[in-house]
Amino acid sequence: MTQMWTYGYFGRHTSNQFDWVGYIITGIVLVITIILLLNYLRHRNNARNRDLLILSLLVAALSVTIQISDLQYNYQLTNSNNNNSLVMMEFMRHVAKDKKVTASQVAANQTSLGAGLVVKVASDYYQVTFNNDNAITSYTLTKTKLLNRKIQLIKE
Repeated sequence: MTQMWTYGYFGRHTSNQFDWVGYIITGIVLVITIILLLNYLRHRNNARNRDLLILSLLVAALSVTIQISDLQYNYQLTNSNNNNSLVMMEFMRHVAKDKKVTASQVAANQTSLGAGLVVKVASDYYQVTFNNDNAITSYTLTKTKLLNRKIQLIKE
């Protein structure tokens, strides 16, 4: 059985699905810090309030720094050619545009660009030939037939 990965598969594997957890934790830490700041301003003589505020400020600073680091990492992934999912999605969009179909009708037998890549466009199959340089800048699609017609489409 031949496995083929769909455009939707690559779309779901490009970003971290738990980013929202970090945002919620950072938000909660910031709200607690604001509450502790207000409490400290009300009772300036209490050393416990000051200590809790300092601790909360450190945790908030750490949390915000982690979020900024994650955002920078995701930005670098988006703009680098090393992320196979994004490269495959871009390639599949080009193939879909060339063949005048939607990207959801395109599937590939590999998860990265390279020799031996076969794409399924609607009900047709094409062998992909890339140019010889290291930066893949062009490709040729040649209609082909599969010996094994049993295909498992991987959507998730």
